[in-house]
Amino acid sequence: MDLKAFFGFSRKNIIAVVVLLVMVFGGQLLRVEMSKLDEDLVYEYYQKNINATRLFNAKALCDMMDAEYRAVDVSKTPRGEERTEMNRDQACQSTHDSMRTMYELLAKLRIEPEFKYTIESVTLSPDSKQATVKLRASMRIGKKLSVTSSGTETLVRRMRGVRSLGSETRTTISTK
Repeated sequence: MDLKAFFGFSRKNIIAVVVLLVMVFGGQLLRVEMSKLDEDLVYEYYQKNINATRLFNAKALCDMMDAEYRAVDVSKTPRGEERTEMNRDQACQSTHDSMRTMYELLAKLRIEPEFKYTIESVTLSPDSKQATVKLRASMRIGKKLSVTSSGTETLVRRMRGVRSLGSETRTTISTK
């Protein structure tokens, strides 16, 4: 059968269209599969977070935040309680400032901070595209300064990797 006469297309054009359709379908399937989360990816995300924090790598920590990132934190300090809401840009600036301050302080004191993350639960959405993580984190610098935080964080998986959509936390800063 002469395809060009029947359809008005040559065999070469039909093959190109079929290849294009297969590529589009395959790309969509890959995108869907690459956006699914599991517990292993969640634990890997937090290990990367700990590693970046230990290296005072604010850029890596910011890269772990989604463009839509929103954070709400209620901090309790010896001076009282304060509620803070931040978008990604504000959170990145705050992270950069605190990492620089912490690095300078620890360089002067010549001590290593102790970090601890405890993941209390991981709840995956039915489509596995989001994870809600309940966690506790703490950092101790010497015997006088400790920061503990607990709350929930929502993670998503994008083509670039696992990202945080945001968090709601309660933080206690104590100086003894």
